[in-house]
Amino acid sequence: MQRPAKHVLSHAGIYLIARGLPGMIAFLAIPLFTRILSRADYGRYALALAGVNLLNALVFQWLRLSLVRFLPAFKDNTRQLQATLATVACGSIAALGVLALAICLFPVGAEIRSMIGLCWVLLAAQALFDLCNEYSRAALQPWRYMALQVSRSFSAVLLGAVLVLLGMKWQGPLLALAIGMGLAVVWAWRHDWPHVRFSIDRTILARLCHYGIPLSLTVALAIVIGSSDRFLIAYFRGEESAGIYSAAVDFTSQTLSLLMMVIQLAMFPIAIRAFERDGKEAAQDQMRTNASLLMAIGAPCVVGIALLPSGIANCFLGKDFRGAAAGIMPLIAVGTFLAGLKAYHFDAAFQFAHRTIHQVWIVLAAAIVNVALNVIAIPRFGINGSAVASVLAYVVSIVMTVYVGRRYFELPFPLESCFKVLAACLAMALLLYPFRGYQGTLALAVQIGAGAAVYGAALLICDFLALRKPLLKKFLQWWPRGSTKRSVRESLYRDDALAATLQQEPVG
Repeated sequence: MQRPAKHVLSHAGIYLIARGLPGMIAFLAIPLFTRILSRADYGRYALALAGVNLLNALVFQWLRLSLVRFLPAFKDNTRQLQATLATVACGSIAALGVLALAICLFPVGAEIRSMIGLCWVLLAAQALFDLCNEYSRAALQPWRYMALQVSRSFSAVLLGAVLVLLGMKWQGPLLALAIGMGLAVVWAWRHDWPHVRFSIDRTILARLCHYGIPLSLTVALAIVIGSSDRFLIAYFRGEESAGIYSAAVDFTSQTLSLLMMVIQLAMFPIAIRAFERDGKEAAQDQMRTNASLLMAIGAPCVVGIALLPSGIANCFLGKDFRGAAAGIMPLIAVGTFLAGLKAYHFDAAFQFAHRTIHQVWIVLAAAIVNVALNVIAIPRFGINGSAVASVLAYVVSIVMTVYVGRRYFELPFPLESCFKVLAACLAMALLLYPFRGYQGTLALAVQIGAGAAVYGAALLICDFLALRKPLLKKFLQWWPRGSTKRSVRESLYRDDALAATLQQEPVG
């Protein structure tokens, strides 16, 4: 497993920069917007963005997922694949524009008309932006992927703040986001799509529909699980409560989801190529490493958020959001982690086997459970009840996915690596627990740094993914000359020579 692990780690390192840098920029939107927007305005902004994301997943997600899955298979016919995807995407945008115009012709208020128009512009920009973005990822171009993400993040944060200060309120960040993605699409189209002529290959479209539409429904229903609670909170408790809940969820998704997504962005195209080239076992080996890394990234984040919610909220959220948001952050972290494991690992069983229709029924059941539990819990327990309902819905979703998915493509889950991660998390928790009451920017920075150092050292001691020896050899390259370095180096290479000798000796 050592070489695949190192390969994924190096590839994930590139994506950590390509996704992490824009993610850090976008992360600034949370402390910024929770300070310059009221709780009600932040709630309206979050609700509009959630609605656009839901429509985007329902109408356009299948195109992007099909692009990632079939670009390696259509390497000799890439232009026709791109032409079909671009034609369908632009046609869908035009159809939605006609529908939005028809709605605006009805006797509705001017505010509703402006909201519908702004949401359509944002939806069109996001659909094309995501298509260009996924092409860069599928073509293994992480630096171009980073350029697109940076342009969107800078525009959303900087221009969004300017527009809010100029009086646009909750509409400002949405318009800024649409402008940033539109400019990025123009640049990406000139580099990756200039040869595309609008046409549809029916054979290609049929394969894309068969694979992608069930996935699109799955993603849309997953977004229902992740966003229906906001709409229900707004209905039962008002837009201010929805704003508080959205701020807590946004913070978690900008940290935990981002880190787990980095592994999936790096791994899945490699696993697809391994499956197409070397078969099922090669893909399973790649996915085993993926599960180990998802655990290693996600579990310590959950533990850290659970131990330090008040300190995190005081540093990153506006004053009006802190107290209530800190109370639900640990539950949201658990739900986000479970959602990441399902989406970034266990869902791949259906995608490898081309059985994506089964995902629809699983996520539909989880969405129904989530909505029903929210309807029961929100009137009684407020946003805390909604957070518990989401965790239970994700538990139902991941259990059903594991049970059904193993029938078609068994995805290994490395228990040994899991136990090592949990042991390292326990060591980190024992360090942080006595100091969880200390708050402030400096205190939080020290807590995070010390916790990360202890966690990393514990993983190294446990020899997670057999990386201890390669890392020690790397470290010895920078160690000053001396007897200690010579003795450690001789020990390491003596072990390598012994292993090679044992492999060469006959058995019996």
